[in-house]
Amino acid sequence: MDQINNLVNAINNISLEDDDEGGLEIISDLQTENEQSLDGFNAKLCVVARFLSEGQVDFPAMQQTMAALWKPGRGVYIKDLEPNLFLFQFFHEVDVKRVIEGCSWSFNRRALIMRRLQEGENPRSVDLNTMDLWVQVYDLKIGFMTEKIITEVGNSIGKFVASCPSNFTGVWREYFRIRVTIDVNKPLKKRMKIKKAADDWYWISFKYENVPLFCFIYGVLGHFEKFCSRLFDTREADIVKPYGPWMRAPLKKQVKPIGEKWLRNSLVIAGRNPESHSYHGEGSSN
Repeated sequence: MDQINNLVNAINNISLEDDDEGGLEIISDLQTENEQSLDGFNAKLCVVARFLSEGQVDFPAMQQTMAALWKPGRGVYIKDLEPNLFLFQFFHEVDVKRVIEGCSWSFNRRALIMRRLQEGENPRSVDLNTMDLWVQVYDLKIGFMTEKIITEVGNSIGKFVASCPSNFTGVWREYFRIRVTIDVNKPLKKRMKIKKAADDWYWISFKYENVPLFCFIYGVLGHFEKFCSRLFDTREADIVKPYGPWMRAPLKKQVKPIGEKWLRNSLVIAGRNPESHSYHGEGSSN
């Protein structure tokens, strides 16, 4: 009986504290941390990514495809964190920068949204709702073709990242290229009005390079208009498509220079043997 009374008293004296109170404070020991850290893991060389798609991707095929596209000099390890969420561990800064700063990447026509992992960040908590695209800006008038203005245009499209180094070389440019961070949950901008204080408004337009699938009804990335939710609550005859394929920049085709073998790389000095110069032809005219 005494044992039972003692047990009851012991239970009554137990203090149940809230889980949110207190905690475990770790005194960092850099040497110990380095010795016991995950072998080969370096957050500074990691990229977290997902595909702009509601479905799952074929992981083995995706690994092979992305590795073949990137050709990382020091290799890459790809971890499947959860459905449509991946961790790419690179092993050299050169490889990470080449992938991050390269063109928009895709697998089976599904765009890859990626971001570098920050030190101490949980890869499963990374916000992956933006992607960088190269945008071509058309119809800028004389007096508006400045670095400052195209930067402001980029910030109106999304968030300006960079300007193409060749934007201000040469005599005339049909368009200017800027790299912009796009929110994938917002419609793409197809054009915008611009003016200076004493001038009238006029329109400039945009084309997107290597842009993934986007809806011609809403302009949102990630699906065709045939899968748009508006199809279920609007008559087909009443559906308007303000966006279209003209917003895609044409792919650059490699054209073989048909006159190359007859061109010289330098002028021929009179009296000297043409063969001593850089010359691709089989003969020369007098």
